[in-house]
Amino acid sequence: MGAGRNNKALAHFINAVLFCVFILPLAAEKLFASRRRQAVKKVLIIELWGIGDLIMASSVFKPLRRKFPEAQIVLLSKPDAQTLFSGAGLINKFIVFDFPWVKFQNKYRFWRWDWQGLISVVRELREERFDLAIDARGDVRNNLLSFLTGARSRLGYNWTGGGFFLTDAQGGFKFRHRVEAWFNLLDRMKVDRRDACPCLEVMEREKRWQEDFYSASGISSGDLLVGIHPGAGRETRRWPLARFVETAKYVEAKYKAKVIFFEGPNEKGLSVKNGYLVARPDLRQLPALIKRVDLFICNDSGPMHIAAALKRPLVAIFGPGDIERIGPYGARCYVAAAKGIKCRPCFDYCRFDKRVCLDAVGVEDVIEKIDRAMEGLEYARV
Repeated sequence: MGAGRNNKALAHFINAVLFCVFILPLAAEKLFASRRRQAVKKVLIIELWGIGDLIMASSVFKPLRRKFPEAQIVLLSKPDAQTLFSGAGLINKFIVFDFPWVKFQNKYRFWRWDWQGLISVVRELREERFDLAIDARGDVRNNLLSFLTGARSRLGYNWTGGGFFLTDAQGGFKFRHRVEAWFNLLDRMKVDRRDACPCLEVMEREKRWQEDFYSASGISSGDLLVGIHPGAGRETRRWPLARFVETAKYVEAKYKAKVIFFEGPNEKGLSVKNGYLVARPDLRQLPALIKRVDLFICNDSGPMHIAAALKRPLVAIFGPGDIERIGPYGARCYVAAAKGIKCRPCFDYCRFDKRVCLDAVGVEDVIEKIDRAMEGLEYARV
C-alpha cells in the first residue's frame, strides 16, 4: 500500500517537474499558433518498441496514405521497421534509433543512455518540420519526444502523464487492444479506416526465394504445412521446447502435415534435433516463409504478429503477456493460456521460482486450439 502511494507521488512529482520545465515553450506555442487550417505535408508515426508493436502500428499505414496521398509519411522506430516495411510504398522515410526507455534492461540508468545519439535524432526530427505526429503508446516519455519533434499537431494518449505535451491528448482505450488504440487515433482525425488492419507485404524477391527454399526442402504446393516458432524475445515467454516437439508429432500424425521449425538469430539454443526441417531466415525472409504455412504455432512474439498480419491461422501460447492488449489480432487467431493467473500481465520478470503461467499450459491445451484452427482449413489459403 505504501509502495503504491510512493509510486503515485513520484509520478505526480515527475509530471509537475516536466510541466514546469516546459511550460514556457508550451504556452508560447498555444499563444502564437496559427488558427488557420494548414495542409498536412509531413506526417510522423512514432512506434519505438519491438517487431510486434511495429506490426500493430502498421494498421494506420494504408488509411493515412489514403488520407494524405501527397504527404511524406515518416516512421520513427527501431531499424527492424525498415527491414519489414521498405518497398511497400506506404512509408516514405525511416528515422531509426534505439531509444533507451524501450530496453528490457538498464532503461532507468540515465547515465548510460546514448545522450549524444538522442540529441542528434531529436535535432533530425525537428529539421523535418512535421505537420502531424501520432503515437499510440500513451507513455509520458513518448509524449515528451512528440513535443520535442516540433510537430504542429501532436496526437496521442495521456495514460501515464505528459498529456500537456500533446495538442490532442486522448484518454480511454488503455485496456483495449493496441491495434484499436491506433484505430481510435484514426477516428479522432476522421480518417476512413474501413480496411484498416495490421499489414505486411512480401516482396517479389522474397517470394521467389521462398519458392526455391521450400522446393529444395521437399515441400510441394499440395502439402499441408505447419510452421512452429518456439522462440520469443524473453525466456519467460518461451513455452518448453519439448512440448513444441510433442505438438509437432501430433499434427504430423493426425493431419499428415509437414512441419517446419523457425529459429531466430539469437535462438540457437532452441535448435530442434528430431529430424524436422529447421529454417533460420533473416527478418526479410521470415514473412515470406510464414506466408506459405497453413498453420503457425508460436509463443507471444514478433513472429506471432507477423503471422496474424499475413492472415495465417495461428495458435499462440501466452504466459505473462497481456492477451487483451497485445494478443494476435485478426480472424483465425487462437490463444492457449492458463486460467486463473492473477499476476498476469507482468513485464517479463517472474517473481516466482517457476514460470507458473507458462508452465501451466499443457500440450493438450494447445492441441485443442490447433483442432479448432484446422477446421475448414481448405479456406485458409490465400
